[in-house]
Amino acid sequence: MRECHCQLCGRSPATDPLSGNVARRGWGVVSVPAEGRRPAYAFTVGLWHSFSHAEAAVFGRDEGEMVRWLDTVGGQVEAGRMLHPDRQGDDVLGPVEARGSGGVPRMVYPRPALASWHRHLFGVALAFYRGQPVPMLQLVWPDDHGVLPWEPGCADDCLGAQPWLWDRVTAAPAPPGWPFPVSPDAPVLTTKAIAFDGAPVAGVVHDEEGEWQFLDDPAVDMEDLTIVHLAHVMSARPELGVVGDLPAGFEAWLDKSGRWSREPLDDALDP
Repeated sequence: MRECHCQLCGRSPATDPLSGNVARRGWGVVSVPAEGRRPAYAFTVGLWHSFSHAEAAVFGRDEGEMVRWLDTVGGQVEAGRMLHPDRQGDDVLGPVEARGSGGVPRMVYPRPALASWHRHLFGVALAFYRGQPVPMLQLVWPDDHGVLPWEPGCADDCLGAQPWLWDRVTAAPAPPGWPFPVSPDAPVLTTKAIAFDGAPVAGVVHDEEGEWQFLDDPAVDMEDLTIVHLAHVMSARPELGVVGDLPAGFEAWLDKSGRWSREPLDDALDP
């Protein structure tokens, strides 16, 4: 289900330049220069809010070129174009100038960027969406001979310039003293009041499958729930570290004295 909890949809809309740009135009483009072994990249902010469309990112080309590409994508999305992460080529860029293209429409190949990358690469978008990891598509480009990074013979400059954000890789190391057995990038289930309105956490559930839930009431409706990174829940609530050792299959709730009471989860199949 498409939901938006961004700065413009909140109770007190933001007035920062990026939010203003999204409000006026529908999207903005953020570019990030190369640093160390990480290539330069750029990404959109606002397509999800304005058009219910995934944001888009490009890696490894000139910053100005990437901004132009993504502005072209934004205009196409505004006109009703929909990009699909199906590994098929898309000519959404039109006949843009590109090395070796000779004026032929540049093809890009949309792939889904996993949510575990968002905190590390798309922090500006994550802040705009108030911690909600909205869909992000990486627009992969081929080398001058049309060979893609996942195909044999791809040129080194093309292969090395584009991280595989769709690939499940080892999670980034947790910071020293991190109290949970899962990464700060792990998606967790919580209520919208906790995620976006600062409500206190009253209960923590660590189910048999190893998934975590952070709740403000024992009785919540499905429409009250959302998914954010564990780091987002913990950022303003470091005291939750005391339940980081909660075993799978257990829940913990604050009692009247402010202490955590731990109990095994009820087994619905156990009479």
